Amino acid sequence: MERKRMIQPITNVTEALAVMHAAFARYKTDAQPSSALEETIETFEQELAKGIHIFGAYEEGALVGIVKCKLTDAFGYFSRLSVLPNKQGRGIAKSLIAYCEQFTKDNGRDNMQCKVRKSEIANIALYERLGYVIIDEEVIYNTNGDAVSAVTMEKQL
Repeated sequence: MERKRMIQPITNVTEALAVMHAAFARYKTDAQPSSALEETIETFEQELAKGIHIFGAYEEGALVGIVKCKLTDAFGYFSRLSVLPNKQGRGIAKSLIAYCEQFTKDNGRDNMQCKVRKSEIANIALYERLGYVIIDEEVIYNTNGDAVSAVTMEKQL
């Protein structure tokens, strides 16, 4: 039986933060833990106030994934793609990315970008399957002050 999935702007910041923290929990013991684990209700609310959109994937009324989407003058940018660990591998991340891409197109941008840790081979492979290509490689400093090797990926919409 196929589950009904709906993507829409989040309605509950606390719930969205819990989904993101659950998805990023596997990085807690990394030498360079993800700064996503440091985000709070306040940081989410600040981002929403700055015009960053947070979309949620809902199945049977329950929030199972989120993604942040920012529109720049030139392109859309997605980040913090998060799916509950027990819901991964079912196309939720792809649905969230597709929603961001359509939102970006609907708002007059022709391409979408994201940054991903260079060590996240599976994430890079997923994005490549969805049509993204690596356009840049750099060392970035996350909000924890850790130097992280990252790639920027882009897709023409």
